[in-house]
Amino acid sequence: AGERLEARAAELEAGTIAFTYGGQTWTPTLSEVGATVNLDDSIAEAEALGRTDDAAARLAFTGEILRADQVVPLRTELDGRVLEAWFDGVDRDIADPAVNAAIVVNGTAVTVSPDEAGVVVDRAAARAAIVEALATLQPVATDLPTVVDVPEILATDLVEAQARVQQAVLTPIRVTFESRTWRIDGETLSQYLLVETVLEGGKPVAELSFNTDLLAADLRAQFVPEVNREPVDARVGWNDDRGLVALDPSETGVTIRTGAFADAVADGFLNGNESVDIPVVITRPEIDDENLDLLGIETRLGRGDSNYAGGTWARDENIIVGTELMNGTLVRPGGEFSFNEAVGPIGENPDFVEAAVIVAEQVGTGTGGGICQVSTTMFRAAIYAGMPITEWHQHSRRLVGYEADGWGAGFDASILQSGDDPEYWGDFRFENYTDSWLLVEAWTAYPHVIVNIYGSGDGREVDVDSWGLNGNNAGFTRVIYDAQGNVIAERAFASYFR
Repeated sequence: AGERLEARAAELEAGTIAFTYGGQTWTPTLSEVGATVNLDDSIAEAEALGRTDDAAARLAFTGEILRADQVVPLRTELDGRVLEAWFDGVDRDIADPAVNAAIVVNGTAVTVSPDEAGVVVDRAAARAAIVEALATLQPVATDLPTVVDVPEILATDLVEAQARVQQAVLTPIRVTFESRTWRIDGETLSQYLLVETVLEGGKPVAELSFNTDLLAADLRAQFVPEVNREPVDARVGWNDDRGLVALDPSETGVTIRTGAFADAVADGFLNGNESVDIPVVITRPEIDDENLDLLGIETRLGRGDSNYAGGTWARDENIIVGTELMNGTLVRPGGEFSFNEAVGPIGENPDFVEAAVIVAEQVGTGTGGGICQVSTTMFRAAIYAGMPITEWHQHSRRLVGYEADGWGAGFDASILQSGDDPEYWGDFRFENYTDSWLLVEAWTAYPHVIVNIYGSGDGREVDVDSWGLNGNNAGFTRVIYDAQGNVIAERAFASYFR
């Protein structure tokens, strides 16, 4: 009995079902439609035939066997999930599903694509045919049962939604920032619009959304050059009555929040808000005219002056230009002042002119001749402000003009911008030892250059002892005392003239 059942199960597995539609034929195996033969239960049932404890029953069964064969059906099981998956595959092969009507946006034109009926498997009828084949142990070869696949959303269902979308794409969005206004028309925004028609409670609803990633990228390209700006520091100066004042106001920096901007534009478009403020991040400037007290610039720490009488017009012009460039320089707490950074590349500045210079101990002409009058004055102010000098170069030749008004020989500072690499330029530098900012104020009042350094000191005092001129040698010693009179720094500044 077992061998016969196994043979019959194999026959069924090989080819029990064949469906045909539109020139296609499907011949699934039992396993492909989710059917399995339970041989163990079928064999057990066959072996149980006639086995009973009742002798009369056994005799009766023997008589039935003699009169006719006894039939034991194959026990089969059908997995509905597997069968449904097979039906899904057949529907894909037919490739004729219903098409829902949909809203289509092209620029400012809003239309409705038509609905279309389709053809799909009649699953109830096909399931019944498969079950019958399994029950009768007879192969099935028949046309595939089909039904009309009716669209869920008809074109007539979308008339109201079409009108709403049409109104949206015809309405521009007004974008504002500060006093400026831009207009983004609906046709431009429609390219980012996503329209999906879904059923809510059995009623078609047009759901509108935006591709905000793409919108943000395009808004960034259009508006960042218009809106973004770096913060601008206030230009400050010293007033003897009011202290530190702003000569030119500061300006906040602005950076567009492009993601939030795209969200705001999309929300305005979708919800009828026709005006959108551009969302930005505000960056306060470091030198903020609303918070000048934070700089800690409270008093004058040192002063330097020099006399440039007797020079040429060109030399005088360079002194004036250099002084104006240095004026207003700020040095952050613990930072370093650089003269070359303060005045910038001299050779690239058209305001500097040709004048007498000393290079390699030779007198010649060059752009910016006379600029060392300004660096010398800055050096003197830094000396008397008690600033640690980090880079200083003497002049190779004694220049008597620098000794006017009682300044001794050696109280000067040479700078040299030779070559294209600022790293190798001769500079004058000093360190801001304080916890406050420093302000360098410089001006000319012919024939004098004056430099003041303002900040917030620590009470130190400076003593300068000039050595006078000894042959070609000159210089001075600076001693710095703290507020208690203790020596905190001592340095000699020696010049050896050729």
